[in-house]
Amino acid sequence: MVASLTIFVVEEERERSKREVAEWKKLVEQAETTRGYRRPDRVRRNCKSNSMAAAESDSAERAALSKKLVEKHTALCYLLAEVDLRAENAQIQYQHFQRELDAAKGVRDQIVKSLEPTLKVLFPSLYEGKHLVQLVAELVSEGPVAVRQLSKSVANLSASHALAVVKSHYPRVDLDVVEKGYAA
Repeated sequence: MVASLTIFVVEEERERSKREVAEWKKLVEQAETTRGYRRPDRVRRNCKSNSMAAAESDSAERAALSKKLVEKHTALCYLLAEVDLRAENAQIQYQHFQRELDAAKGVRDQIVKSLEPTLKVLFPSLYEGKHLVQLVAELVSEGPVAVRQLSKSVANLSASHALAVVKSHYPRVDLDVVEKGYAA
């Protein structure tokens, strides 16, 4: 479309310059007929040089416009390639996230199914009349807090045991300093 538009502009400019030359020739002819003398050679030469200059300017202008057209076409091709690449990358990214979402839904379903027997045994009164997913959502929200407390107590117990072993092998170690977080 850009190429046809540029060619149209070049052709329009050429036609305009031809019309301008024709108008000047008519004016010169009218002046000759009204005054009754022939056109001098100097005027004829000027008309010829004007038409040749117009033709040269047309070709130079056409070459410049053609060069601009090629540059714009190249730029548009690059932009089109970039748009296509971005669209392709967006589609690939969408498919990747869709696969991740499907995998997460599958894992969620597996977790709910694996928790079902445990919840039935541990909370039989809560399980009656509720959908399994609703029950899991209610009870599992308390899970991270309980796991954190359990982990903390296990860590304290393990650290105490390790310090007792260290104290038995190295009796001069001051455990009060170690308990505060400083190495002795």
